[in-house]
Amino acid sequence: MSRRPQRRRARGQTLVEFSLLLPLFLLVIFATIDFSGYFGARLSVENAARSGDRVAVTEPYASYSGPAIVSQVAAQAQDANLPSNVDCSWNGTTLAPTSYPPFTWSSGRGCIGIWYFEMRPAGNPWLCGQWSVASSSWSWWTVTGTTTTTKDNGCVAAGSDIVVVGVGYQFSPLTPLPALNGFNTYGETQLLEED
Repeated sequence: MSRRPQRRRARGQTLVEFSLLLPLFLLVIFATIDFSGYFGARLSVENAARSGDRVAVTEPYASYSGPAIVSQVAAQAQDANLPSNVDCSWNGTTLAPTSYPPFTWSSGRGCIGIWYFEMRPAGNPWLCGQWSVASSSWSWWTVTGTTTTTKDNGCVAAGSDIVVVGVGYQFSPLTPLPALNGFNTYGETQLLEED
């Protein structure tokens, strides 16, 4: 008769231990799933930026080159579910930004940015052109940083420009923990333009 109560006590102890460890076990499982989702989205965003830069370097500048770059970026950002109508904003007017990432976006789950920088004999390259994915148009700047309606002769010229394609994305995890909510991931690639 003394064995029976001991057996019930052991079953109760197992149930208590299981209920204490189950949340920790599930947290580890879901954190692993979230990390792999974040890592996959990050690789997708970085690959999309590289792919867009390849198109930007090989396509000659024209009114159609902006949409061609954006469509390539969107096609390569499969895991990120990236919106293709939100602009990234470059921080500053030179290729030497003071913060990382060098671009930001104001709304939405992500952004795409395409910037052309004119190389100078001395100093940092200056921002001379940007494709707006929101308005599907080019914006141009002078050396002094003022906007203009026409492209500078040296801007978007073979062998003398740096093209930067930036992709930003906000990852939303599956785990409903406030500490994991809203990870931002960035991909940025810089290449010398050679037509």
